[in-house]
Amino acid sequence: MQDDYTRDAELYDIVYADYDEDIAFYVEEARQAAGPCLELGCGTGRILIPSAQAGATMVGLDASPSMLHRARQKVAALPPEVQARITLVQGDMRAFDLQQQFALITIPFRAFLHLLQVSDQIVALHTIRRHLHPDGRLILNFFDPSLEYIVAHSGPIGGALHTTGESFVDPRSGHLLIEWATVHYQRELQRIEQSFIYDEVDAQGRVVGRLYRQLRLRYIFRWEFEHLLARCGFEVAALYGSFDRRPYLQAGSELIWVARPSRNAAPA
Repeated sequence: MQDDYTRDAELYDIVYADYDEDIAFYVEEARQAAGPCLELGCGTGRILIPSAQAGATMVGLDASPSMLHRARQKVAALPPEVQARITLVQGDMRAFDLQQQFALITIPFRAFLHLLQVSDQIVALHTIRRHLHPDGRLILNFFDPSLEYIVAHSGPIGGALHTTGESFVDPRSGHLLIEWATVHYQRELQRIEQSFIYDEVDAQGRVVGRLYRQLRLRYIFRWEFEHLLARCGFEVAALYGSFDRRPYLQAGSELIWVARPSRNAAPA
């Protein structure tokens, strides 16, 4: 897996400060869980912290030391009773051993797609199943790949640099960050190679700095993942197409999976 925020974990919080469409969903699932919850790819605590604030006992695991450092800074500012419900652990979702089982394990915000090999995905799911209570649930989400979009962005023209229309104010400098991106699909590997450039613009409109961020993902199709879950000892309890729990009905929407250990599968 690649740590895309090793150099600047604060940039993650700046870029995704207004992204909240998934928070209420995951917070409610954690709040209703009958036991401790594990969030894989917890990052800086965007979902983990509000889940703990809602009363859930949370363990957050992430591979990035810088992301966890940022999360610990945020946790340190919380009331003591909320801090007591949060444990942060550095680790790889493919190979961790926390010596306990959880009522709920989540992988929000498409973090599972950072696993670039099918073998990595299988190892991760087996590791997750070992940490899941027999009556527990695994919940994760990622986008439903669009074949039309993939074809359009597979060649050299499709990967051209373009503005995304997004801009952010960097609180560290007060400067405007204007986002550019390029995306390229490697169809034979089911991979996305994406680069982001942030032009730092001062009050006079001058570009005074530039930040770079790389993103590598392996996209997964619906039936592919359903078979992957079955292979690793899970069964699908629900598949939503949006965070308001509407059922998945149309290709191209978000895939929000709720899985549980299969009663007929051998222990992982």
